[in-house]
Amino acid sequence: KCAVGCSVTLWQRRGQLVRVTSHENDDIDEGWICDRGRFDYTDVNDPSRLRTPSIKGARATWADAINAVAGGIKGKGAKLGVSLPQDITNEEAFLFRKLLDGPLKGAKVKMHGRTAIPAPANGAGRAQGALPASLMHIREIDDARVIVVVASDLEHDVPIIDLRVKKAISKRGAKLIVVYPDSVDLDRHPGTVHIRNAPGSAAAEVRKLASHELLRDPGGPVAILFGDGYGGEDIDDLASACGDLARKVGGKEMALYRATNERGALAAGVAGWDKLDGVEALFSWGPPPTAGIPKSVKFSASWDHLPRAGHEAAVVLPATTFAERQGSYTNLEGTVQFLRPPIPVPAPLKEGWEVLCELAAALGLHLDYAGVVPIQREMALQTPDLEPAPPPVLVGPAHP
Repeated sequence: KCAVGCSVTLWQRRGQLVRVTSHENDDIDEGWICDRGRFDYTDVNDPSRLRTPSIKGARATWADAINAVAGGIKGKGAKLGVSLPQDITNEEAFLFRKLLDGPLKGAKVKMHGRTAIPAPANGAGRAQGALPASLMHIREIDDARVIVVVASDLEHDVPIIDLRVKKAISKRGAKLIVVYPDSVDLDRHPGTVHIRNAPGSAAAEVRKLASHELLRDPGGPVAILFGDGYGGEDIDDLASACGDLARKVGGKEMALYRATNERGALAAGVAGWDKLDGVEALFSWGPPPTAGIPKSVKFSASWDHLPRAGHEAAVVLPATTFAERQGSYTNLEGTVQFLRPPIPVPAPLKEGWEVLCELAAALGLHLDYAGVVPIQREMALQTPDLEPAPPPVLVGPAHP
């Protein structure tokens, strides 16, 4: 539901998801879980969930439906729009990259729910407006003596980060500076310095902060947390300003990505920002675009788990939910977290990686994977060695 990546336990009974509880992870959430994470799961058990493929409202076989999708999107180039959800898994993003480099080359791609924040730099260098190769970790917020929050309402964007900031203030005596146009929940804390900037001027305000009395002698670590102001800020200028401030005061930065797997999609190169206006064919991996299906669309296909308006004229492939899906996400600090689904995929549903492999075959691209683990192994081999080496992570699916 957001990019923090809280560790949770999913409880099932007789194939129904009945509860979501926190699974304590001191590095990320310290056992906290927000209301969205705890209660927003009822669609998993929705009795109207899609179970079989359909073509223009009529039931179809998987083979016929996938061939229909392939026929509608093949060779469209820039006339094809691809809509990706915020919770696409790393493995699905990896396969989409292969499709976009191959039979779907030239397609416009839009990832919904993402920020305008770029990916961290690949290496030690840092170009103008780029992010550092290494951002601060969530757990480091606890030790900050001064916390600067820019262009983000933490309570709504990243609730658990909001709680950790509150803990640092109330329990550890950290000082807080907020640069945001509107009132925020953090204003309730005495001593909060709230600079209400005009929209679009956050970078200019950040550049003034190096001389602020709280930052001239912070007395310890400084945390600089910044969002994108929901598109209201020049993100390159803001990222550059936050980087300059971090260097001047000896601080560390944290980019507040919003989408569940925004970091993973950015790493895979599929976190598109294209406008879908004017496309003639649309393939939605998940719900349709938040702005609606463009009027120019003549062919529409989707991988979705709930019935929606427009499905009666589209090719629809029934989708799994997060409670059934294998794979991984990358949270906003860059930690890869693996999904352990408690509910087996009920026939005739198929997992996302399997659907994408079959679609690739129908498009003339051979992707030979026997499961999600071989995909993860190939992804790992294609990732440059990290320095320092990351700690070992338990890898493996909940079911074969």
